[in-house]
Amino acid sequence: MKMMAGLPGAHATHAALNAAREPLNDAADANAATYLLLALLLLKIASDTDAAAQDPDQTYGAPLHWPPTAPGAQLLVVPPEARFELLFRQRFAPGNDRRITTALQQLTQANRATLAEVFDVLRLHDGWPRDAEHRDVALSRVLGRMTVPALDFRPLRGTYRADIGQAVDRLLERSQPRRSPAPVAHVPDPLGWLMAGLMDPREDETICDVACHHGSLLLAASRWARTTHGARRHQLLGQEEHDTAWACARLRLLLHGEDNHAVHAGTPLLHDTLVDATGQLRRFHVQLTRPPFALAWSPERGIRDTHQRFVHGMPPRQWGHLALLQHMLRTMDRHTGRIAMVVPHGVLFRDGEEALIRRSLLDANLIDAVIGLPDRLFAGSPVATALLVLRAMRNDENVLFVDARQLQPATKRGPRLDQAAAEQVLALCRRREDVAGVACLATPQMLALQGSNLSIARYVQPGEHAQVPTLEALRGQRARLRSRLGALEQALDGDLAELEERPAKAG
Repeated sequence: MKMMAGLPGAHATHAALNAAREPLNDAADANAATYLLLALLLLKIASDTDAAAQDPDQTYGAPLHWPPTAPGAQLLVVPPEARFELLFRQRFAPGNDRRITTALQQLTQANRATLAEVFDVLRLHDGWPRDAEHRDVALSRVLGRMTVPALDFRPLRGTYRADIGQAVDRLLERSQPRRSPAPVAHVPDPLGWLMAGLMDPREDETICDVACHHGSLLLAASRWARTTHGARRHQLLGQEEHDTAWACARLRLLLHGEDNHAVHAGTPLLHDTLVDATGQLRRFHVQLTRPPFALAWSPERGIRDTHQRFVHGMPPRQWGHLALLQHMLRTMDRHTGRIAMVVPHGVLFRDGEEALIRRSLLDANLIDAVIGLPDRLFAGSPVATALLVLRAMRNDENVLFVDARQLQPATKRGPRLDQAAAEQVLALCRRREDVAGVACLATPQMLALQGSNLSIARYVQPGEHAQVPTLEALRGQRARLRSRLGALEQALDGDLAELEERPAKAG
């Protein structure tokens, strides 16, 4: 217990990782340099765990006789010749790049189910410093700086340290370009928390994200299951279309202490990778996803689909979100399955085939809630979005509509969803009742009158007290009205003067 009390915090761990990353600043590819450091961190965690478990003098406590909790990287098998301490001891000899490459290759060979192709896809060789003459010196500094107390994992005896995941995320975000189109946290933390809370994953449940990017929603769901229900046996599964994001997700999940995950490359609209031994699509208890907002698909593939996923209709080629949703419905557990999916607003109200699909989903009583999200919530995207919640088994036929924009005060950059607003939305979804200007529990009759249109504005009308104007806002509005009135009077005076001149000219 005394050792645990002296553990470093997230700030110290982040500072240690930043210091170890600094000698790689001259790398050809900044992202590859960060991935190289994280690969070495993975090796060090596994090596330290193995060293503590095999310590004959029990310097770090009694040998482990229980499975570690959320071990992640701690469960990796490390060949003796690939241990981090060997790299450290030889750091002043020429050939650091060759020894590091060999050690990571051997680590991959010993853990193929977990690490196969991950390091190759991340192109770690682009993370070497450009200057070959100074490369050995830079890498020796990296290895030396990774032995500081903040990065010593031996006293943990194989358990997980939460500050590692936090420091890893900060390092990944810092290494990305400021205007990156695909940020690491592609879902803001409050929204991830809200989606996890709505799904409420529990022990022994399977959790899937079919467009997992860097794994933010999988981590949010796992964190909810562990902290809320003490879950340990839940399983994380996912798919990701972009190779680099797929490899980064696998590395990130391991460093976050998740070993019970399987993330596959590909997209469900093109690749059936999440299947069972008979080739049938697997079923999941919880599915949550934020797919790309521009999502095209091939209706021809849908017509030939052997899994019979598109029973509610074939959406247009340029808008594939309702095709992806039907895939998720087909893979949903028949009894306890639930889905949370972020979609562009157009999915809620477009006519044509999409309207027929929405009508079919309502008739099947699958839609549980529609939540309007604040504008410009996602970095680099101006698309208006909503959160769809669907459940396999529902207690009523009503659909809850929530306008989360009314719960979040506007800032200089526009409304944002903070943690307090996310907690309010979750409470509203649990109560399922009307709240003026914010929420409406729509009956089947109300839904029928709207002709399957799920636009939130059709059901939630702004209340009288939805947004209380501030004194500054009222003064600004008065100034604008006065300015507009002055311009109108000036224009009117000009028109009157012109009319008065006309009789004189005529005479």
